Amino acid sequence: MISSERLHAIRAFVQAVQAGGFSRAAEQLGLSRSTVGKAVARLEQRLQVRLFQRTTRSLSLTDEGQLFYDDCLKALAALEAAESQLAARARTPEGRLRVSLPVLFGQKWVLPPLLALTDRYPQLHLEALFSNRASDLAEEGIDLAVRIGSPGDAVAITARQLGEQKQILCAAPAYLARQGEPGAVAELLQHQAIGMLRDGHSQPWQLLDPQGKTQRLQPPARLRLGNMEAVLSAACAGHGIAMLPRWLAHDALTAGTLREILPGSCGPGLAINVVWLKGTAMPLRVRVAIDALLAAFLPKAPWQ
Repeated sequence: MISSERLHAIRAFVQAVQAGGFSRAAEQLGLSRSTVGKAVARLEQRLQVRLFQRTTRSLSLTDEGQLFYDDCLKALAALEAAESQLAARARTPEGRLRVSLPVLFGQKWVLPPLLALTDRYPQLHLEALFSNRASDLAEEGIDLAVRIGSPGDAVAITARQLGEQKQILCAAPAYLARQGEPGAVAELLQHQAIGMLRDGHSQPWQLLDPQGKTQRLQPPARLRLGNMEAVLSAACAGHGIAMLPRWLAHDALTAGTLREILPGSCGPGLAINVVWLKGTAMPLRVRVAIDALLAAFLPKAPWQ
């Protein structure tokens, strides 16, 4: 590793060559002539070569000095290029942006604004990982993640809320015309539900009774499906009542393919957050990605 003393000596040497002498180099560097001369002398001692031919009136490079000067110029040019590249990144988002997203929510709502960002900044390269588990940001090299529910360790990450995942009960108009619309939570037991399977087990519905107390209800279900999109499709086809996140049912509700029933019966929702690691300098590519998501979801989420 090159010490700061060696770098200062190299800087003094290059400046002395370009200035044509120690006195002029000292003026340009804001140092004394003695400081510049001693720095070059120490450099020569360490390299065990004479870099300059010194006379009372002139200063010229030896053959070894010329070779060393040429190599120093190449090294300094590489350092300048590295600085320029980083400075360019500070002005324009570029490089790899690695994000972790929940599968369905990420595909439907988060990916579009990120794709628009890549259109705006051609040097930005997006890597989107889709998983419903909470990824380890540091271990997996992830710049930012979107999480539904717990954002994670508040000591390690910073979180900004994008919205809320609220569950709703809904069914196709054709099903409701055929079976009638339930007027209370208890009447759901007389209806066909479309069950959601997790790890092979049917998930009961958490609902609020008229007094606001939470109760677990498991209406009869001929269909039990292990994928939320499949539950949505079955509900739209009129096979029964489904409990779905509003963000997933949004398009079908807007089109009239589904109707919400018993509004407010599903209780509070889960926070949706964008999260990133604390304690690290934030590259511009990450900053613009966070800003793009906040602009897309706030002040009101697009499915609300």
